[in-house]
Amino acid sequence: MGFFKTAPMRYLLLITGAWLLVFLLTRSVLLITHLNEVSGNLLSVFGVGLLYDLGFLAYAALPLGLYLLLCPPALWRRRGHRWFLQAVLTVSLFAMLFTSVAEWLFWDEFGVRFNFIAVDYLVYSDEVLNNLLESYPIGKLLSLLAMLALILSVALRKPFNAAMAAPLPALRGRLVNALGLLVLAGLSLQLVSQDSPRTQGGNAYNNELASNGPYQFFAAFRNNELDYTQFYKSLPTDVVAKQLRAELSEPNARFIDPDPLDIRRAITNPGTLRKPNIVLVTIESFSAKYMGSNGDARNLTPNLDALRQQSLYFNNFYATGTRTDRGLEAITLAVPPTPGRSIVKRIGRESGFASLGQQLSAIGYDSVFVYGGRGYFDNMNAFFSGNGYRVVDQSSVPESEISFKNAWGMADEDLFKQTLKLADADYAKQQPFLLQLMTTSNHRPYTYPDGRIDIKSGKGRDGAVKYTDYAIGQ
Repeated sequence: MGFFKTAPMRYLLLITGAWLLVFLLTRSVLLITHLNEVSGNLLSVFGVGLLYDLGFLAYAALPLGLYLLLCPPALWRRRGHRWFLQAVLTVSLFAMLFTSVAEWLFWDEFGVRFNFIAVDYLVYSDEVLNNLLESYPIGKLLSLLAMLALILSVALRKPFNAAMAAPLPALRGRLVNALGLLVLAGLSLQLVSQDSPRTQGGNAYNNELASNGPYQFFAAFRNNELDYTQFYKSLPTDVVAKQLRAELSEPNARFIDPDPLDIRRAITNPGTLRKPNIVLVTIESFSAKYMGSNGDARNLTPNLDALRQQSLYFNNFYATGTRTDRGLEAITLAVPPTPGRSIVKRIGRESGFASLGQQLSAIGYDSVFVYGGRGYFDNMNAFFSGNGYRVVDQSSVPESEISFKNAWGMADEDLFKQTLKLADADYAKQQPFLLQLMTTSNHRPYTYPDGRIDIKSGKGRDGAVKYTDYAIGQ
């Protein structure tokens, strides 16, 4: 009896074939909507993508395949078991559609397939779930997907019935088939590694399109780190060492160690010590492209544009990280993004650094990290408290002092009010302070108090940017 002609295998092929079709359609839609960003041989995207899809399916379908092949004939022929398999097909179709939509939304936000960011979001399920509920019509979307899954399940009744009517192999045949499935799954894991699409080189969009979202998700869950060379340019070590020392050389500084990679310096400053009060505002997901003074015509940032005219403005700054935690560690520790996990999220190894807060605390400052959300997110509380700061976050603020909040935290206005409260308290004690802020309003779902600006809350990032600017102006 042919391996693929038995009832269990025909049913399994029905489900995996549907998954393959969904993967193909997802890849095609992402490609069509990003044609201006891809290049080279597009057929390789689908060729490598097919290998990736098959590799994932051979592994993911293993539990169901073993169950089907080892299911006793008496149980297989029962009407209830047939209904059970029909339900499994319907749930699988729903999972396929849900995964496809989730991949689309994730790509729209991050420009990549599922990666370690998706894994991290599962850790902070409360914020992420509330963010999704506030950002998208989740109830309607899930209902639509469920309806489509039911329609497709009915449409597949003919091949389903044909699979159920196919002959069942004898016990020995089922055991041989199960062994064959195990071997196939093992070979697929050898054939397709986590980084296989990266071997195309060149265009990052091509590489991401060729990958498989669910496979990338489980690979990220296992490794939970960023592919450093994919996201960051690098130079030879000797070039980096020479450039670093050249940029850090100053008349009043000398390097302590002759090792060219050791950048520790002894600095002589005979001047009088100054202790200015410092408020350092870091804005979530903000970019210079939104500023009117940088050419944007939508008048989203009138207050920041006015402030720029009275400020020292660095117009050649570039982001070297892809997420907020990378920016926070760069600003706080003066280090660029490191391979793998950010320092902020290296649980158990995130403290003891010579941070800005630690340096100022050593000369009598009250160094405070003030966050609009809950600081356990991205391990921020542990990072800042372990590096010379005390932490004030949403959980530290009485509900009566929060006028508006969403999934990520309190509105920027409330954050700034808390900052002024902390500043007044330190000033009354004649203690210099560093108040390092992290805002939340400029983040999906882009909601903020009504009546502040002329763009309705929740209508997109433009409104969130303008509200953030408004709050700074206040």
